[in-house]
Amino acid sequence: MSMQTALAQTRLERPKVSVIVPVYNSSKYLRECLDSILNQTLKEIEIIIIDDGSTDDSINIISEYEDKDERVRALFNTNHGTGYTINQGIKLARGEYIAEVDADDFIDPDMYEYLYLIADGADVVKSGYYSYFEDGRDYPYSLVSENQTFKPIALDLMIRYLVFSFQPTFWSAIYNREFIKTRRLYWNETEGASFQDTSIIFKINALCRKMVWTDKSFYHWRQYDGHSITSQKYPQAVRYEYNNIELWLDEHLREKLALRDIMSRMRYGTYSWNAGRLEGEEQVKFIAAAALDFQRDDEYQDMRLYGRYDNGKVTFGDWETHEIWRTDPEKYCELLNKAMAQKVVNDWLSDCKDAIKDAIEETEAEQ
Repeated sequence: MSMQTALAQTRLERPKVSVIVPVYNSSKYLRECLDSILNQTLKEIEIIIIDDGSTDDSINIISEYEDKDERVRALFNTNHGTGYTINQGIKLARGEYIAEVDADDFIDPDMYEYLYLIADGADVVKSGYYSYFEDGRDYPYSLVSENQTFKPIALDLMIRYLVFSFQPTFWSAIYNREFIKTRRLYWNETEGASFQDTSIIFKINALCRKMVWTDKSFYHWRQYDGHSITSQKYPQAVRYEYNNIELWLDEHLREKLALRDIMSRMRYGTYSWNAGRLEGEEQVKFIAAAALDFQRDDEYQDMRLYGRYDNGKVTFGDWETHEIWRTDPEKYCELLNKAMAQKVVNDWLSDCKDAIKDAIEETEAEQ
């Protein structure tokens, strides 16, 4: 066997990163997605493409790429949903790290090479991302202003909240495969593709012993009408995710002690966003059901988590709003629609990068 053949065999048997691509009727963007993965500067990767019962041309495209590159492994399922599909990919992965790319998105060529380079044995290596629009707009988002290494659950309360409540982007990171499998960190296998990364990201953050977070962005998250997070389908899906987190915390008491109040504040913020995107009867039903969830949160409310973080000071601007929703859902619904009509925007997470950097530096200095 030649040296070149031996190296190629090693790449296939022991890839550095296994990239899972769940596919469902994604033929419009699938080639762009797969090309961006195959063109990674890190060559020691495998690509696990799992079709979830597509009825468009996705199956033919997947077969074409499987024939074209030996690093591609393809599976074809009947429709089970995103959670089941990604879990199947995790179980099949052979790489040191696991990654995932949605079939309508794409990534920069150096994403996995850079994340693997800075991993240094971390359980999770996370980057920022871009919100990509068809007209060419591409807006970067990151929670840190420079590369940081930390254990999320051990951070100061306010910074811990910011890390846990950042957009739950499973796809903007790589995850140590042994960490994922040993801690049994699998997705909820609920219907559809809405909000299912909410609970898995919370659990990963809670159990992660070492996270490296870079200020660089590589992943381009496509925005368009009909996207799963803007769709009116599955109006209660986000409740299922947070109720799953609540049950999980009841079974993990150490994590519950550190995170139950943070989860309740995250639930309020996410439910507020979800209520704002719904309309009519679905909005009314969601707000009423959410009020019952909030009542279970009563004993875990930490007032420091309500309001705006500003140079170390916290105000309590939206605590009153939360109380109205919890005690009088009909009144909250009326106030919400009035605020939406006036285009009131809550940008609570803005300008927090320096706060995170300072808090981590203070923690390091104390140690």
